[in-house]
Amino acid sequence: MGYYDDIAVCKTEKKLLELWKTKESVTRSYVDKKQEKTVSINHKNVFISDGIVNEAVWHHQTGRKILYVLKEAYGENEDWDLTEWLLRAKPSSSVWKRVIEWTYGIQNTSENGIAKYSPDIYEHHTELFNHIAVVNLKKSGGKSSSDYGEIEAYALADKEEIKKQLRLIAPDIILCGSTFGALNHVFDNKIRPQGVQCDNWFYYTDMISDSRTLIIDYYHPANYYPALLNYYAVTNIFQQALLYQKEKGEN
Repeated sequence: MGYYDDIAVCKTEKKLLELWKTKESVTRSYVDKKQEKTVSINHKNVFISDGIVNEAVWHHQTGRKILYVLKEAYGENEDWDLTEWLLRAKPSSSVWKRVIEWTYGIQNTSENGIAKYSPDIYEHHTELFNHIAVVNLKKSGGKSSSDYGEIEAYALADKEEIKKQLRLIAPDIILCGSTFGALNHVFDNKIRPQGVQCDNWFYYTDMISDSRTLIIDYYHPANYYPALLNYYAVTNIFQQALLYQKEKGEN
């Protein structure tokens, strides 16, 4: 069997990431500000694992399974595991504080009401991290200022692996942090067909699991909007998605 055959039959996320790390390097071209650029993608140099933060909790939880699809993880010198870091992390950066806030809001919002924002959310960061998964489209060489063309080049080069990882995770909800366009391209523009636009920034798809998956198209957690504005934007989008589902009789 070849590399992609092994990916196709892979049964666990751990095994998938181990295989992914062994992938042969490739060079991809992309356009940035009207200039053609190339990037060498070599996971054998540095590979930052990600995915389900706590598998024991994820596979047995009764709450909503939320996956964050982000751009890239920082760190260029050696391999490391984002999920292990999140298990013991105390959030200090705006990225992970936002993830905590948004997770709380989505977990506690219903068709009938939006969970009220509270500064006390941070006290529950360990519990909330235990109930999420995080996938970076670019798994090496992260920078504080992302070149979107490069992110998409990585995503398309690794599209089979990304699709497999998402299907193994099988989330109920995917929140894209400025990554929806790239993720849609990974799935051959079948999440949002060309010409289709949702004014409320959410989509449902059957491309990822046996049940329909809600995908929220939002800004990256590191955006400069105030925390309160972000919180109520995300929770309102989620509530609108629930109401849409109810109207369609899909509950």
